[in-house]
Amino acid sequence: MPTAQTTPPTIPPRIERLLSVPLFALPILWLAGYFFPPINHDVAAILDVSTRWIGGEKLYVEVLDENLPLTFIVHGLPVLTAKLLPGTVAFWFTAWVVAGIFASFWACRRLIRLVPSADHALTEALLPPVLLFLFSVLPNEHFGQREHIMFVACAPYLVASMARAEGVNPSRLASILIGLVAGVALAMKPHYLAIPAAVEIYLLMRRGWRATFTDPIPWAIGLLAVAHLAIMYLVFPEFGHFVLPLAIEAYAPIGDSGWREVLTSNVLGPTLIALAIFGLLAIVFTKTIAARVLVVFGVGAALSAIGQAKGWPYHVLPALSAAILLAALTVSQTVDRYLPISRSAHRLPVAVLCATFLVLLYFQAALYNPPFYKQRQFEDSIGGRLQHIIEQNAPNRTFLVLSPGIYPFWPMVNYLGGRMTTRFLTMWVLQGVYATCDDFPALYNPPDTMGDSEKFVFDTLSEDFAREHPDLLIVDRIAGVPRCQGREFDYLEYFLQNRVFADAFENYEHLMDFDRYRIYRRKKLKK
Repeated sequence: MPTAQTTPPTIPPRIERLLSVPLFALPILWLAGYFFPPINHDVAAILDVSTRWIGGEKLYVEVLDENLPLTFIVHGLPVLTAKLLPGTVAFWFTAWVVAGIFASFWACRRLIRLVPSADHALTEALLPPVLLFLFSVLPNEHFGQREHIMFVACAPYLVASMARAEGVNPSRLASILIGLVAGVALAMKPHYLAIPAAVEIYLLMRRGWRATFTDPIPWAIGLLAVAHLAIMYLVFPEFGHFVLPLAIEAYAPIGDSGWREVLTSNVLGPTLIALAIFGLLAIVFTKTIAARVLVVFGVGAALSAIGQAKGWPYHVLPALSAAILLAALTVSQTVDRYLPISRSAHRLPVAVLCATFLVLLYFQAALYNPPFYKQRQFEDSIGGRLQHIIEQNAPNRTFLVLSPGIYPFWPMVNYLGGRMTTRFLTMWVLQGVYATCDDFPALYNPPDTMGDSEKFVFDTLSEDFAREHPDLLIVDRIAGVPRCQGREFDYLEYFLQNRVFADAFENYEHLMDFDRYRIYRRKKLKK
């Protein structure tokens, strides 16, 4: 007796669209949460420097930071927007990043259609919502960090490179735009250039010299990198000739990890293993060329994190994003190639598989890092409570902080509309100078034996303190400097060696100890 042919289960297009709504609506709701305070502390510090620069202070002279000029140029956009339209700088920064996410997602969704190996039901349906997850949910507390911005800006470059590897090029105008946008983001840190170097070397080996030299994308990226290098010395000569050497000398030694520790860290180590496993599965079993581009991009991003040698989690964000996207590509390509489904019958399995994969991603993200924990706890956090202290005791909202850390003073400065009354945001130069404990009898270098970098900080910070008369002086008891000669490094004790600083400090009295900070208030003038 012949068996009846079974028809694969399917669903109407309307139901399919309903099932896909949460995959796109949830990230949009998630993005709305980033508008609530606090913004990321590193982002806040960069925005404060950009605000001071655009407000008239000379960058790398009156406000001094080790980050490259393009970083402050990019972050100047929300500062200028806040001058023209209602809203704070923090609000407009978040708004610009969200707008960038939607623009990048729109571009990626169009570019995915150019990738020949993505022309399958599940691959075409799964990659866009996974990208939206990586843009909006995965960053969480690192939202707006330069690694996050870089990945969002470079995602169209990544997808276009997947198509280029398979012999399909975007239009010339699209290629130039993709290269310029990616070039701006990649030029913000020199370490990021490991990514296009890895991708373009692979494409050169695959496509040959002719296709590479006639492709506008690598030329656009290279043009931005060279232009930024010129800006460092021609537009901001203080950076190229003073701050950059200072950063190499003093900033490089800061951090708990060297490149070996970063390579084997709890985040980067597993990410590299995942890249290797998923890459092997995708390349060997699905023969997907696009997967090789993802692997190369991920390796370049890992090299960028290793090169920074700090071990900070957000440095690994681009490599982690590449690994997750590679996992989605591996799963979808395997199903599409080994379990072929006709286009008319693919709706139900594709909708279920997409929903299942994305639910797992959201579930894991929520377990790893509770969503919006800092926003929900902001009022009771150290930053929230310190903000109340400053509001009550600093009538002019001015203060000077002697601390190795950005947090909690940023983003508190941004929300208070306060002002740090020194050109240094943190004591990073001193951290670098005293990164090791040499066997000398003195805990602090005597002023007449200080090197040029240390003497510059020692004198200029003291002058800033004496000139600006901040409402509060806040001293961190944890100096971020190794214990030496059996004693802890004390920033206040260190600067009191300077007569200018010591004379100015006579006008201050101890207000309170709060958490790890000693807070001194300027004495009220007697009538």
